Amino acid sequence: MTRSAVFLKLQSTIRRTARLTAFAGLLTTCLPVTIQAAESWPEQPIRLIVGYPPGGGTDTVARVLAQQLGKELNQTVVVENRGGASGTIAAQQVVRSAPDGYTVMFATASPLTGAPLTVKGLTYDPMNDLVPVTRIGGGPFLLVANPKFPPNNLRELVEYAKAHPGEVNYASPGIMTANYFFSEQLNMDADIHTVHVPYKGSSALLNDTMAGQVQYTLDTPGTTLPLIKNGKLKALAVFSEQRLERAPDIPTAKESGFPALVGGSWYGLLVPKGTPPEIVDALYSATKAALKNPDVRRTMEDRDVIIEGSTPAEFRKYLTAEFDRWKSVTQKLGITPQ
Repeated sequence: MTRSAVFLKLQSTIRRTARLTAFAGLLTTCLPVTIQAAESWPEQPIRLIVGYPPGGGTDTVARVLAQQLGKELNQTVVVENRGGASGTIAAQQVVRSAPDGYTVMFATASPLTGAPLTVKGLTYDPMNDLVPVTRIGGGPFLLVANPKFPPNNLRELVEYAKAHPGEVNYASPGIMTANYFFSEQLNMDADIHTVHVPYKGSSALLNDTMAGQVQYTLDTPGTTLPLIKNGKLKALAVFSEQRLERAPDIPTAKESGFPALVGGSWYGLLVPKGTPPEIVDALYSATKAALKNPDVRRTMEDRDVIIEGSTPAEFRKYLTAEFDRWKSVTQKLGITPQ
């Protein structure tokens, strides 16, 4: 080999070695930063974004959890209310936030499984832009009616609706909510036609149900049971596997011949896409520990929410199943995003 060839080969080797050394340096520089960030998290207050106004049922549960979660993490957890559009405004804010574990979404079904099926031009994809942390828990819906409405149970409601097609109204907080989807599931399963009347919030629709402007609605036990006890509403069915301990006289929808009508509202935590897995796991572990706190459990029990604390993988599987379930309903109804 000539001296010139040897020199060129030596230069090539030096350049290749330099590139490999630089690449190795880059790895050793970047990887520890991610690991160190996860290990030191949280170093600053965490924002828990709630997509509903202060004082409501969702906000109450979020604040009780936030207080205990802060103790578990030895850091302040601040609840921020970003109400509007059934939680989609809050979801958009979380999606746009830095994936560093300091912005967490306290979610319900509407912005995750309802909005993608009903809202045109949604600026986020729940299944790809958010990382599930845990499904905190869920509670059943109660089917409640105006006290003067003739039916006294679900079977009688179905018979009445069949005898008066198009004359019975039901209320919901909007077409992207679980309340609406379950109501339409009832219509399909029972082969009845009741008219949907959308409202902007639970308070208004309950007031109109009590006043007789609409005949029935679906809502949570925590909200409706006090009104039932005061005689302002009457319960026709509960959408749960078993009867409620606090209201054992209310039959389940399954008992009335509608086994698919099981479910209701639920709460979960999610973070922006790209959040380090170590932080997701740490947040999941802290939340699971917080859910064991007596005050948190009591708040959940008062709202008939069954605590779950699922793993991130289990929560993702649940979200996928719920999305597929309501996609089937919207397709049968001919609903397209608007």
